[in-house]
Amino acid sequence: MSFLTIGLLLGFGRLAERIAGVALLVAMVGTPFVDHLHIGEFRYGVAVLSSGLFATLIILALRTDRWWLIAAAGVQLLSIGLWAATILGDLQIWGAVTVRIVIWVQLMLLALFGVWEARAAPYAQTSSSAGPRVWPGAIS
Repeated sequence: MSFLTIGLLLGFGRLAERIAGVALLVAMVGTPFVDHLHIGEFRYGVAVLSSGLFATLIILALRTDRWWLIAAAGVQLLSIGLWAATILGDLQIWGAVTVRIVIWVQLMLLALFGVWEARAAPYAQTSSSAGPRVWPGAIS
């Protein structure tokens, strides 16, 4: 499901969706490469990837007019909160893993909505020759 969803983002999304798709792909494919970096139970390599994904999503959410990016950044913020709970020792490891899987599925469902939003929503269409419909410097 993940590769298909990310492929749809990259193939049918606009620039914002493609950037988000690359960030999601890096987080998904990069996790096994940094999973061995940990201090005790805290896997800081995966936490850095998760934080980078959050930063990308929040920047895109603030620079575009896509609702799915706002929701995806909020869902990813839950993952960041889980890393904080892991550091504080308030969370069992399997509980954290289960919640992160649920968060990933939510991100994939939001990404599917993002593909639809990029193609169907009138505010997500590219600007006409009359000039940009959003502020200068925004990502389409």
